Parts: sequence; structure tokens; C-alpha cells
Amino acid sequence: MPASGQPATIEAVHHGSITTVRPTNSGTAECALGKSAPVLVPALLAAYLGSGDEIQVPLGPDQAGTEIHVRKNGASRRMRELYQAPIGYVTRPREDKRKDLFVVANVSGSRLGVTALHLPCPVLRDYFYVADRQREWRKQPTLYEVVRIPPSATPGEMRLSFKIRQIELQREGAPKGAQGALERAYNILAQAELRACYDVLLQDPEAPALFPYGGFGSLLVSGDRSRDDRTFFATRILAYWPEMRQRRFRAPLRRFEFYAGTALYRDARRKLEVMVDQCVMPVVWDQAWNQWKHRLAAKVQVDATFVRAGKYRMKSGEWDQVEWESALPSRLEIKLPNNLQEQVDSARRAYHYLGRYSQALDRIRARIEREPMEKSNLIGLWESWEYPAALTSQN
Repeated sequence: MPASGQPATIEAVHHGSITTVRPTNSGTAECALGKSAPVLVPALLAAYLGSGDEIQVPLGPDQAGTEIHVRKNGASRRMRELYQAPIGYVTRPREDKRKDLFVVANVSGSRLGVTALHLPCPVLRDYFYVADRQREWRKQPTLYEVVRIPPSATPGEMRLSFKIRQIELQREGAPKGAQGALERAYNILAQAELRACYDVLLQDPEAPALFPYGGFGSLLVSGDRSRDDRTFFATRILAYWPEMRQRRFRAPLRRFEFYAGTALYRDARRKLEVMVDQCVMPVVWDQAWNQWKHRLAAKVQVDATFVRAGKYRMKSGEWDQVEWESALPSRLEIKLPNNLQEQVDSARRAYHYLGRYSQALDRIRARIEREPMEKSNLIGLWESWEYPAALTSQN
């Protein structure tokens, strides 16, 4: 992993002791300070604030969406400090000197001097990989139980069960917390790497826990700041808001890579990645499609919420950060063209028809590689081998 950057220069900071916290109508709360102007904070953070807490916010027009540090008053026993900040890439799990597993989140453009968030793997586990964040790990229902599927369920079966359970909760008028837990459980299980991580955690709760999609968003934690003020050591995640945006576009089927039960679409220009199953894209395919997909002109419409994702990879002896956007499984819809099956059947027939002449086509390719040929000469060569002339007009 590359080393973290140098700490940002500490700029003008608005700070003071909170006297009162008053909710507003915009999803924020106003904190009145004893000798300073009031500051706005997110409503979720405000739920943890009280009179006597010391707050620090960089000066700026959007106080509620920036970096915030709070030192709780002496009467608070559960939490000593709170910290909210925009984060970038989060490292893979590694061991500290005591063999405890942790990850590090880079703080993006810190203006309070904090450059990194230290997150123990159990803290990640108890926030991202549980259905009920108020229960201990050993008392948690499994995510499979939440989605109501067996651990052996296929991606398509999992999505179908998720959709059914989602409708049931809506009809029951279930609280938002139950609906959010269902969506969170499904999004973990529908992503192969996160599902594998969760399966290991079920067997060993102390196993490494991954930060979903490699970070990128805004994180609110409780914990303690280091002596040099550059690192915040988190003991609990209170909230996380990933960077997300809605996108709609048409994706050529020939650009998909087809697997057993799933298909992956990657767009290098847009830096997008979409994993689909045979429930969200109701077409029966198999890996043999990869042999003739280049003959498909059909495009499907993708409508999804994308989250920013990233990781580091070694390239030319140096670490290189790769970023892209990945479709959130729970918020993905695919619309097929009306004549898709007709196009699929036509492409498959053309491939199998030409397959009988694969040796002749290989001979022509080899000939062209040795020496350029005019089209008329190419057609003459083909017909001299007594193959159907109609193929030359089709290909």
C-alpha cells in the first residue's frame, strides 16, 4: 500500500461549547454556542450532542456536510469524542503489533488536521455485516435469515426472495429500520466478495472484515483522537453515507461477460460495473453465449443507483489506485428490448452455421496476415474452395 499523504494545513475553524441543540426543517440541527455563532450539523449527529460538548467545524458555507469534531462533556461515559469526515479509499484488513485486525480510511481534504481513520475489523463487522445494530454479534439473526434464503441460494433466487420480502414488509407497514436491514442484508449477500467475507465471519467472528466497495463517502464515528491529532481511532461506526448517484443508459449485450447464473457488464469509458442475475435480466443464458455474443446488436436499458468504488493494484512496480462505479444490487433494474429473443436466436444460428466453416475461415485469416488481399480476390479464393458464396455477403 502507498503511504498516506501529508496532513492538510489547518485553516480557520469555528469552535465553541454547545449550549442547546435545535432541530431544523432541512434534516439538520442548529447548535447554539456560548460565545460564537451557531453551527449546523446533520440531524443524525445531533442525536449524540448535548450541552457542554465542545465542537469544531471548519469555516465554510456548508457546515452540515463537512468535517466535524466533537469532544463530549465529562458527564458522558459511553462516548468521549465524535468525528465526521468525508473519506476516500479504505485499505484492506491488516494486523497491528498486537495481531488485531484493522483498516485505515483516508480522510479527504481534512481541514482539522486528521489524515486517517483507524477502524478495527470488529467495528466494521458490527456495522456493515449485521441486521440489528443494537444487538451483540452472537445474538444476531444471519443475513440469510433476514432475506429468507438458504446459504446455498443462487443470485437469481436471492433477488427473487428479496423482492418478495420487500413487498411483504411494505404491506405490513414495517418500520424503515426493518426495510433498511433487509436491503443492507441483500446488498452484502448479492456482492460475491462481500458474501464470501460474511460467510467467513459466520465461522470466525474475528476474521478480517472488508469495508464495502473500498470506501468513498462520509463516515461518522465515535472514539479518540491520537496525541498528534493526525489519526482518529474509532471504536464504533454511528453512520455511513456512501457516494451514490442514479444513472440510466443502454448497454450492448455483446459487452457483457456471461457466467453460470450471472453476467458482468463493464464500461471502461464511463468506469462502470454492473453485475446482473437471471431474475433482474430475465433471459436464460450460459457461458456459451461468450462465443457468439459479438453477433448481438441488442442493447438493454440499465437503470440503477451506483456507488463509488475503488482499490489499489500493483502496476509497473508501483501502487496505482483504480476507481469505478458499481451498481447497487438492491436498486438495479434492467429493461429488455421487445425482440430480444429473436435477435438471440438469429445470432446463435449464424454462429453455428459458420462453425462448419471454421477451418476455412482460419486459413483465410492466416493468408491475410501474410499478405493483403483485394476483396474480389478473397471472394474468388473462397469460391475456389467450393464454399457457399452467400457467406461472403454475410461476413
